[in-house]
Amino acid sequence: MNETVARRQDLTGALVALVALAVVAVVRPPLAATFHELRVTSDVYPLPPPEPLVVASLGYRSALADGIFANVLVSYGIHFAEKRRLEFAGQYIDAVNALDPTFRDPYRYADTLVVLGPTPARDADYVKARQIFERGLENRPYDTELWNTAGQFTAYLGGAGVAEADRPAWRLAGAKMLARACELASGNDNIPYHCIAAARLFEGAGERDAAIDSLKRLLAVTDDPQVEQLALGYLGKRLSEREQSEQEQRRKAFRDAWKADLPSVSKDMMLIVGPRAEPLPCAGVDRAGDDACVASWREWGRRETAAEGPPPT
Repeated sequence: MNETVARRQDLTGALVALVALAVVAVVRPPLAATFHELRVTSDVYPLPPPEPLVVASLGYRSALADGIFANVLVSYGIHFAEKRRLEFAGQYIDAVNALDPTFRDPYRYADTLVVLGPTPARDADYVKARQIFERGLENRPYDTELWNTAGQFTAYLGGAGVAEADRPAWRLAGAKMLARACELASGNDNIPYHCIAAARLFEGAGERDAAIDSLKRLLAVTDDPQVEQLALGYLGKRLSEREQSEQEQRRKAFRDAWKADLPSVSKDMMLIVGPRAEPLPCAGVDRAGDDACVASWREWGRRETAAEGPPPT
């Protein structure tokens, strides 16, 4: 009796499994076709505003910032493959910036995540990316690469993507960022060449004096002969003969002082060290005004200029 019951149960189970397989075989194809036709058309932003998010991190701000940014990178790739934009990229980066203001990568990739995508960018996207860059420059004021990236985006990508009436202001702002990048020390040998581009942008915006000043600052910090030649060639077309002579005299005076004191160091290091002064003869407040006891290149340059005398009339 028990064996008969067990066999009936086995047969019933087998019959149920066969029926289930048949139902799956019949129902699955139309459901699969419907599923593949469906597409996600919008995103949902799940995070609270930046200020409450900082409190919710419970002190693990950098860790939470890393996790959110990693999710943004993965989501951007998925959205790109699906040929749709990551709608809340700017808001995610705002959250990361609030959690860790000195986290570098979210600033550097702002233009890619917010602006560049499979669909055309909107004016609001360019504005948002620029806001993120400017926030990064405030939090990382000595990051040469960030100044360079922000300047290139603002002058070129953003300067060409925004409304026609806003483009001159964007290009001028980008030129100022590029000029600032040139003033900061960096191991990137290409950055000084962007100073020439910044000078052209300044001049295109009618800021001739700013173009000249930016190249003068470049000549003050670079020791690359090719960069010097480019900058001097650009300045030579815009300065008078007297101004060119004065500039060359100052550069020669600095070069002579540099090579006479520490010829083996770079120009950047020499600018940090300062002009040569003998400690014992220059000791005391009463010797601070002597030409041989100046403590900074700024003061040395001022006195060098004064020694040249007034310009001829």
